[in-house]
Amino acid sequence: MKNLKYIYIGLVSAAMLIAVSCQLTEDLDNYKPPYALEVDTAINSQLSAELALTGAYSTFRQQSSPQAFPTFYVVHDIMSGYSNNGSVRTGSEYVGWATNNPIATGSRYTKLIYSGLYDLINRTNWLIEKVSQLDNKVFTNPGRKTEILAEAKILRALGHFYLLRTFGQFYDVNSEYGILVRTAPVKNSKITPRNTVAETYTAIIEDLDEGIANAPDLRSKKYTNKTFAKGLKARVLLYKGDYANAAILCEDIIAKGGSNFKLEPTYGAIFDEHDSDAIFTSSEVLFGTAGESGAEVGMGAGYDGYDATISQVYKNAIAGSMTVGSQTITYDASRTSAFVRNFTYGGFYTTKYTNESTPGTKEFFYHMRMAEVYLILAEASARANNAVTPQALQAINTIRIRAGATTTGGNGFETYPSTITLAQFLTAVRYEKLAELYAEGGESWFDLIRYDYADGFGKGFKVSDVKASALNPDKFILPIPTESIDAGNRVIKQNPSY
Repeated sequence: MKNLKYIYIGLVSAAMLIAVSCQLTEDLDNYKPPYALEVDTAINSQLSAELALTGAYSTFRQQSSPQAFPTFYVVHDIMSGYSNNGSVRTGSEYVGWATNNPIATGSRYTKLIYSGLYDLINRTNWLIEKVSQLDNKVFTNPGRKTEILAEAKILRALGHFYLLRTFGQFYDVNSEYGILVRTAPVKNSKITPRNTVAETYTAIIEDLDEGIANAPDLRSKKYTNKTFAKGLKARVLLYKGDYANAAILCEDIIAKGGSNFKLEPTYGAIFDEHDSDAIFTSSEVLFGTAGESGAEVGMGAGYDGYDATISQVYKNAIAGSMTVGSQTITYDASRTSAFVRNFTYGGFYTTKYTNESTPGTKEFFYHMRMAEVYLILAEASARANNAVTPQALQAINTIRIRAGATTTGGNGFETYPSTITLAQFLTAVRYEKLAELYAEGGESWFDLIRYDYADGFGKGFKVSDVKASALNPDKFILPIPTESIDAGNRVIKQNPSY
């Protein structure tokens, strides 16, 4: 494979797409792709740097990295059993996800997800390399160069994190099975071994620290910012098991978020504005990918019954309850209304996104919301102190009160009392996240894995308690596509059991 020396320009969006792959059988010595600029000269001004940054953001849209998104957003929900395959998704790859036995060879979407996330990372790497070389005088706005680099590093951290939790043993910081961390653009065919989980976390956190220090306070909820970098770092630390520092970050966000970053007063207000751009300005959102005409996010279509439908298993789960002392406390009462019967395909679709007939234009994919910050705080504070702390209890009850919970001491949709045990509390947090954040990127699946690993796989709570077919922890993560491993001369080591 020859040097990858072009940046592609999308004619419709005018966003720069960075070349990340090549035809293994084609000699590229004298080949220049159409609609391309030489990479060494493409980013030479503030305008071209902003366009390249827009190209990186656009990766998450359905029409930017074809077929990787929105499939990436629904696969984990299918693996959890809280969603089912859509009506036409009957092939072996979808069946593998549904039965917790993903296929490693001959996959289509797994390859696209894997390459799509590295596409995002490579776009940011080209941007970081070329913008770093520009003179500060090129930028008309003081400090914008530093901000662009910080935004790009947050996106790179997000790409690496999404790859780690999808294809790496993210739950075990001592595991050798991290991912291949890339901090420089792809210029040749050289492949290096995958990094350890600890090394992967270090790279992600370094990028997020840069974002916390230098990203904009807020340009728009469509772009990364300091607060999102803090929130994502809190999530990363929760996954890593650094609970005390995760809790500190969440407290900082809640205390300093101001009017731009705070809970919406009612749960439904976050998702109700599908007919206007108001959905893109919610104070609840830390960062999201916005749908646009011709470049939709695709989430409405993703849950319309074609790709996936939300299952009765999900409805039953959040309709459950636990007994705390003399109270029988239900997990949810009102948020279940966001999931509506799909009379065409069976199951349910979600009103968090535009309906199935008009997907994409007026919707956000929520990379993170303030509600998750509160729920990370609840879990992290409890785990860090091995007790239900007052701040942990207040955090979860704040989300429940927003959803309509009362504090009467009776049965039903009530706040949790201080008499709740630690084990009960951690279960309550898991169900609260399921009720609050479902169909927003698969967080509930990763919660199942983390909770199982916290006790030692198979020793306490088990993923199979929720999904009977999820018996092999090795297959809680996806395989690296065999074709990708083979193309790299098998330098990349495959995940166990594949």
